[in-house]
Amino acid sequence: MSEADETLEIFFAETEDLMRSAEESLLRLESNSGSPSDIQEIFRAIHTLKSGSAMVGFPIISDYSHVLESLLDRLRSGQLTVSKPLVSFLLEDLDFIKGMVERGAAGEPEAEPGIIKARKAQLNRFLGMDAIPGAEVPGVVIPKKKPPASAPKAKTKAPAPAAPRPVGEKPGAAPERQADEQEADHLRFYQLDLKFRADLFTSGQDPILLLLALAEMAEMVDVVADMSHLPSWDDMDPYSLYIGWRVIVKTTANPEEVEDIFMFVRDDNDIHVEDITARYKEGVDLSVGERPLGEVLMERGAISKVDLDDALSQQKKLGEILVARGKLDENTLAQVVSQQEESRRTYRKTSVRVDVEKINHLVNLAEEIGIGLSRLQNILARQVEVFGSEVDVELENLLKVNREFQERVAQVRMFPLEGTFRRFQRIARDTAFEQGKRLRANLVGVDTELDKEVIEHITDPLKHLVRNSVDHGLETPEQREAVGKPPEGLIEFRAFQKGGMILIQIHDDGRGLDLEKIAEKAQEKGFIRPGEAVDSTNALDIICRPGFSTKSEVTSMSGRGVGMDVVKTEVERLGGTMSLETEKGKGTTFTLSLPLTFALMDALHVRAHERSYLVPLWGVAGTELYRPGQVKFFGAGERVYLFRDEYVPILDLSRVYAIPDPNGESGPDRTLVFVDTTRQRFGMLVDKVLDPHQVVVKSLESNFKSVTGIAGATIMGDGSVALVMDLFALEEMFFSRPKARSDA
Repeated sequence: MSEADETLEIFFAETEDLMRSAEESLLRLESNSGSPSDIQEIFRAIHTLKSGSAMVGFPIISDYSHVLESLLDRLRSGQLTVSKPLVSFLLEDLDFIKGMVERGAAGEPEAEPGIIKARKAQLNRFLGMDAIPGAEVPGVVIPKKKPPASAPKAKTKAPAPAAPRPVGEKPGAAPERQADEQEADHLRFYQLDLKFRADLFTSGQDPILLLLALAEMAEMVDVVADMSHLPSWDDMDPYSLYIGWRVIVKTTANPEEVEDIFMFVRDDNDIHVEDITARYKEGVDLSVGERPLGEVLMERGAISKVDLDDALSQQKKLGEILVARGKLDENTLAQVVSQQEESRRTYRKTSVRVDVEKINHLVNLAEEIGIGLSRLQNILARQVEVFGSEVDVELENLLKVNREFQERVAQVRMFPLEGTFRRFQRIARDTAFEQGKRLRANLVGVDTELDKEVIEHITDPLKHLVRNSVDHGLETPEQREAVGKPPEGLIEFRAFQKGGMILIQIHDDGRGLDLEKIAEKAQEKGFIRPGEAVDSTNALDIICRPGFSTKSEVTSMSGRGVGMDVVKTEVERLGGTMSLETEKGKGTTFTLSLPLTFALMDALHVRAHERSYLVPLWGVAGTELYRPGQVKFFGAGERVYLFRDEYVPILDLSRVYAIPDPNGESGPDRTLVFVDTTRQRFGMLVDKVLDPHQVVVKSLESNFKSVTGIAGATIMGDGSVALVMDLFALEEMFFSRPKARSDA
């Protein structure tokens, strides 16, 4: 990767963090208006983006961020007050910037000029300025003011009398005045950045003559000489050019005519001509009012960067002002500043960006090392009399170190769910705002960590559940007050770990699911039999059917019956499950149970029917030597076995996977492995239980094809392949296929 590519990669990663931080601050600001720390955080994010985008070559993003920074500066200084429309506009602005960054990353133009002008016009309206000329949003017509009702209508039969001439104006001067006004309407403003080669004079060109030619065509509005490269008197070469210019002119000429003045020097020198007419109104540069004074003075060459930094260092900081006014003592100020500095140092030291592919490569390497060590251990075990026990001890130590290395690498893939929950908080807020609903979002368990790959896969399903909760679940403020609820609804995001699974819950205190309506719609579509009851246990299966919706009208949010089926499919594809709890008038809770990580898995190694399987340890409730005499038969030959004072059904892998079983149940020392998926408990009949292992699971789908009931595969220490069981898929296959649990 080149240095430029690496810089861009860092910029995109940092921009994602900045946008997320700004969005979180805006959401907090909406509920706690006027919070100086949140306003400062948003300002810092946009300011950093402005400088970063300019550095990596995205001038449009930088320029737009600069205008947005001016708005935030007024908010920071108290000249603007926080309001819901302003927060909504700023959230839209963040989305607009994200879109520009994404297009820039794809190698496309960040935005069309017309769109940029329209967005800047909206920004300027919040700043108290008129819209930038030509920045009207396409398709929006601004109505003209109607004349007062008392004003007489103009008569068209006779021409209107001529307007009186201004005092002192000669007859015939009116056409000249009209011509001047028409010319003013066609005036264009251009900014020219002229940086010439030092040996320009040797080519026979003179920059002064070029500037004079420009002055003949256009009126000079502003000329600033760049003398930053001017050497000392002793080092100066009288035949070299050290000065550049930034010139602003106004003229009726088009850009090509202006560029033609520099026709003979344009290719060998740094000449830029930019149309900046949009910045001017009535001959005044509006951008000067938007930019910091120091930046304008530096651009004009009035001061240097050193002068600006020196002047800024003389300004008093917030803490110093509070101490001077007696509002704060110096010890408290010093203590807080010290804590801030220590926190920033610690964050800088402990934060590092690593590509996920690099982490995956480390996991694979660790697995290869583990396989190699295990095979070496098996070989040396057969030669123990030659090598002795010391070699075996050292190999065991190496295996322990490698296992710890795998665990540490897997932990790097883990990310807290806070960022994901914050995004869903924004989605819930926007959805409620569009529907005229009020809500409060609670985040619980944001420090719970989940594998980054799992997070990426569940983002879309969770997004749909959040919108579903707001759209179907929450009532309007009037409806809530009518039933004795507070006008503000509640959406709660919870995350916690249970065994080897992470549980994510989305809860709302809305109206709950209308089970009667669900039953009615399900009967219409033939999903259930007439008269069949619908409750929390089977409602989820019904609403997750493709094409099912209780909405009679299609909206942008719902009504097409697309979404919940996709949610369920994606969660199950990850090896997880989804459940539902609902109570009419009280609310609904969706619970997603997801694997902690894809990288590593603790599993119990078993053999059945001359094949190796790995059972995820999080689902293993216990093992027991199989005793046929303890089997109870009922129904159509179905079998149950007593385990810890509870009868559980028995699953035979040969029947589930449809593989031959030469020994049947008469095989010696057969064992039952009891599984608890948190939804069902059952026993699996296997030939032998071996040792538990920590393994790296490889996808069967990407290397072979998808197999129902199998989550993946791995290579064992002896070089053999073991299949990793998908316990949720096995549960579904077992309980939905009578043959799998029948003795017949």
